[in-house]
Amino acid sequence: MWRGGVREWGPVHTSEFDGPRAAWPINAALARLGLTHPRPGGPEHDDLFAAVGLGRARDEEDWRRTALKASGAVDYDAWYAAEQAARASREREAADRALSERLPGVPAALDGKQVIALLGIPPGRAVGAAVRHLQQLHLDHGPLSREAAESALLAWAASRDGRRLDADDHRGPVQSEPT
Repeated sequence: MWRGGVREWGPVHTSEFDGPRAAWPINAALARLGLTHPRPGGPEHDDLFAAVGLGRARDEEDWRRTALKASGAVDYDAWYAAEQAARASREREAADRALSERLPGVPAALDGKQVIALLGIPPGRAVGAAVRHLQQLHLDHGPLSREAAESALLAWAASRDGRRLDADDHRGPVQSEPT
């Protein structure tokens, strides 16, 4: 293991893994890097390699792929920060997508075509978000009449902080006709 251009530890080679897992070379190297077990005093069968998530990829090809992704990082902290930011971004994107997806098995008082006609928006994520809003109203307040659904949907559209409803559509904004 190298730190600051100086060999700090190793190399260590072994083919016998019969001692405590904390003494295995990879776990010892990770401990020297400052990684600690997330559950101090955890069971003997736990190992630091798996505890920090490296156990998800236990073959050379997976490690090579991970190393290539991390090759541009200045150090571990920079790589870890980038990985956390990417994970957070993926989670936000999934949450955003979920807002515009229908809830399975939950009826909506208006379908997508009716929403498009009522709000004057193109097909896209905004229509899904509107239908999802109607489904949530159904869950919260029970079935809505068509009139109540239209009124609620118009109020919802007006309350979107002045954002155009088509702004969530990845295909771009709607071109308005000259007046």
